[in-house]
Amino acid sequence: MQRITRDDVARLAGTSTAVVSYVINNGPRPVATATRARVLAAIAELDYRPNLVARALRSTRSNTIGLVVPDSSEAFFTELVHAVERAAFADDSLVLLGNSGYSPAQEARYARTLAGMQVGGVLLVRSEVDGPRAAHTAATGLGVPVVYLNYRAPRNVDATSVTLANRHGGRLAAEHLLGHAYRRIGCLTGISRSGPVADRARGWADAMRAAGGDTSAVQRTGLDRRAARGQVKAWLRQGDRPEAVFAAADGLALDVLAAAQEVGLRVPEDLAVVGFGATEPAAHSWPPLTTVGRSFDDLGRAAVSTLKAVQAQGSRRPDQELAVSLIPRRSCGCPQDYM
Repeated sequence: MQRITRDDVARLAGTSTAVVSYVINNGPRPVATATRARVLAAIAELDYRPNLVARALRSTRSNTIGLVVPDSSEAFFTELVHAVERAAFADDSLVLLGNSGYSPAQEARYARTLAGMQVGGVLLVRSEVDGPRAAHTAATGLGVPVVYLNYRAPRNVDATSVTLANRHGGRLAAEHLLGHAYRRIGCLTGISRSGPVADRARGWADAMRAAGGDTSAVQRTGLDRRAARGQVKAWLRQGDRPEAVFAAADGLALDVLAAAQEVGLRVPEDLAVVGFGATEPAAHSWPPLTTVGRSFDDLGRAAVSTLKAVQAQGSRRPDQELAVSLIPRRSCGCPQDYM
């Protein structure tokens, strides 16, 4: 079936394609009432459907948001993506998603491609905390604003960030475990010394030092989940193993639950566990995982509204750090009534 074009509408209405465009877009020039009626009648007769995507891409300030995340299959990023989509939809905007695969080069390519498609702005969840500024430069070089989500902006980059209160959240987790009278409290964190996970580990250390506790029980893991679980199992088999663990991400905490079961430890009777992220899988683990976090919808709304403000004003806005709270469940030793 032949595709109906704007030229077909113009021929049937007896006018130019420019006038058809003015009718469809409600401007930028006025169209006489009789002419408008002929164009609308031709559109109806031909069942012409404008290519809305092409229109958006031609717009210099489209209602489209680019979102780049490391891996949308991970629970935290899955929920973050959906929250941003809900917030954007409520703001009459759409989201174009890219997965960087934790590759700075791929991150920069997505940023460049999205900017080239003239999105209204890019929300960037960084894949490499200390990596190059290529993604930022790729987008802003084409006049598209960037707001950093979950991570702070790189050093020497004047850009707005929307993050969680990660360091405070790590402190909350450690203080909660200390309140249960645990003293050998370990921390499972990532290999990077900067970024949100590292900030949570610093909060754990802050609380431990304030209580006169030991801050040496730190286990660092990479992105390979199989290798991480093996490391955790070896850690838990040691004679001086921790009696409680703060895992600086819910995914890591779920690895601790699985590793504990494999080495014959009961949670929370033999080992207490607290995570960070407030993801959905944490609520459905066994035992249910005590975690720290904030509603993903709050984070999504803050990200979209901040990006819109930057886009509208053409300048940097104040950074936002959203408060977090502890969600007590069975894994830390809290009673069933907390669920």
